[in-house]
Amino acid sequence: MHTKADQLLDLTRAMLAAAQSDDWDEFELQEQQRSAMLDMIFGNPDDMESAKLHLADAIEQILLIDQEITALISQQRDLASQELRHLKHARQGNKAYQIAADDPL
Repeated sequence: MHTKADQLLDLTRAMLAAAQSDDWDEFELQEQQRSAMLDMIFGNPDDMESAKLHLADAIEQILLIDQEITALISQQRDLASQELRHLKHARQGNKAYQIAADDPL
Protein backbone atom coordinates (compact mmCIF):
# COMPACT_ATOMS: atom_id res chain seq x y z
CA MET A 1 0.00 0.00 0.00
CA HIS A 2 1.30 3.41 -0.97
CA THR A 3 1.35 5.93 1.82
CA LYS A 4 0.69 9.60 1.16
CA ALA A 5 4.41 10.20 1.52
CA ASP A 6 5.15 7.56 -1.14
CA GLN A 7 2.56 9.07 -3.45
CA LEU A 8 4.07 12.54 -3.04
CA LEU A 9 7.53 11.19 -3.77
CA ASP A 10 6.26 9.29 -6.82
CA LEU A 11 4.62 12.44 -8.19
CA THR A 12 7.76 14.47 -7.55
CA ARG A 13 9.95 11.89 -9.26
CA ALA A 14 7.54 11.86 -12.20
CA MET A 15 7.84 15.64 -12.37
CA LEU A 16 11.64 15.35 -12.47
CA ALA A 17 11.51 12.68 -15.18
CA ALA A 18 9.16 14.83 -17.26
CA ALA A 19 11.40 17.88 -16.85
CA GLN A 20 14.48 15.85 -17.78
CA SER A 21 12.79 14.69 -20.98
CA ASP A 22 11.46 18.19 -21.81
CA ASP A 23 7.86 16.97 -21.50
CA TRP A 24 6.52 20.14 -19.90
CA ASP A 25 2.87 19.21 -20.43
CA GLU A 26 3.36 16.03 -18.39
CA PHE A 27 5.38 18.02 -15.85
CA GLU A 28 2.51 20.45 -15.38
CA LEU A 29 -0.01 17.61 -15.00
CA GLN A 30 2.12 15.92 -12.32
CA GLU A 31 2.71 19.25 -10.55
CA GLN A 32 -1.03 19.94 -10.41
CA GLN A 33 -1.68 16.48 -8.93
CA ARG A 34 1.07 16.96 -6.36
CA SER A 35 -0.20 20.40 -5.42
CA ALA A 36 -3.72 19.06 -4.92
CA MET A 37 -2.40 16.25 -2.75
CA LEU A 38 -0.36 18.68 -0.62
CA ASP A 39 -3.44 20.87 -0.18
CA MET A 40 -5.44 17.82 0.86
CA ILE A 41 -2.82 16.67 3.36
CA PHE A 42 -1.94 19.98 4.97
CA GLY A 43 -5.32 21.62 4.57
CA ASN A 44 -7.14 19.01 6.62
CA PRO A 45 -7.09 19.90 10.33
CA ASP A 46 -8.57 16.51 11.19
CA ASP A 47 -5.42 14.65 10.08
CA MET A 48 -3.46 13.31 12.99
CA GLU A 49 -0.29 15.22 13.77
CA SER A 50 1.73 12.00 13.69
CA ALA A 51 0.66 11.37 10.11
CA LYS A 52 2.03 14.77 9.15
CA LEU A 53 5.27 14.05 10.98
CA HIS A 54 5.59 10.84 8.97
CA LEU A 55 5.63 13.01 5.87
CA ALA A 56 8.63 15.02 7.10
CA ASP A 57 11.19 12.66 5.53
CA ALA A 58 9.32 12.62 2.27
CA ILE A 59 9.09 16.41 2.25
CA GLU A 60 12.88 16.66 2.71
CA GLN A 61 13.38 14.38 -0.30
CA ILE A 62 10.82 16.33 -2.29
CA LEU A 63 12.68 19.56 -1.57
CA LEU A 64 15.92 18.04 -2.88
CA ILE A 65 14.21 16.82 -6.04
CA ASP A 66 12.54 20.21 -6.45
CA GLN A 67 16.02 21.79 -6.50
CA GLU A 68 16.90 19.58 -9.46
CA ILE A 69 13.63 20.49 -11.16
CA THR A 70 14.27 24.19 -10.60
CA ALA A 71 17.69 23.86 -12.23
CA LEU A 72 16.11 22.15 -15.26
CA ILE A 73 13.45 24.84 -15.53
CA SER A 74 16.14 27.53 -15.37
CA GLN A 75 18.07 25.78 -18.14
CA GLN A 76 14.94 25.59 -20.27
CA ARG A 77 14.20 29.28 -19.65
CA ASP A 78 17.78 30.20 -20.64
CA LEU A 79 17.54 28.11 -23.81
CA ALA A 80 14.26 29.78 -24.74
CA SER A 81 15.80 33.19 -24.11
CA GLN A 82 18.80 32.36 -26.31
CA GLU A 83 16.50 31.15 -29.06
CA LEU A 84 14.47 34.36 -28.85
CA ARG A 85 17.64 36.46 -29.14
CA HIS A 86 18.74 34.37 -32.11
CA LEU A 87 15.39 34.89 -33.81
CA LYS A 88 15.57 38.66 -33.19
CA HIS A 89 19.04 38.86 -34.73
CA ALA A 90 17.95 36.77 -37.69
CA ARG A 91 14.92 39.01 -38.20
CA GLN A 92 17.12 42.13 -38.01
CA GLY A 93 19.53 40.61 -40.53
CA ASN A 94 16.68 39.70 -42.83
CA LYS A 95 15.27 43.22 -42.56
CA ALA A 96 18.67 44.75 -43.37
CA TYR A 97 19.02 42.42 -46.34
CA GLN A 98 15.57 43.37 -47.62
CA ILE A 99 16.39 47.07 -47.34
CA ALA A 100 19.67 46.55 -49.22
CA ALA A 101 17.93 44.42 -51.88
CA ASP A 102 15.20 47.03 -52.38
CA ASP A 103 17.69 49.93 -52.63
CA PRO A 104 18.66 50.52 -56.26
CA LEU A 105 22.34 51.29 -56.70
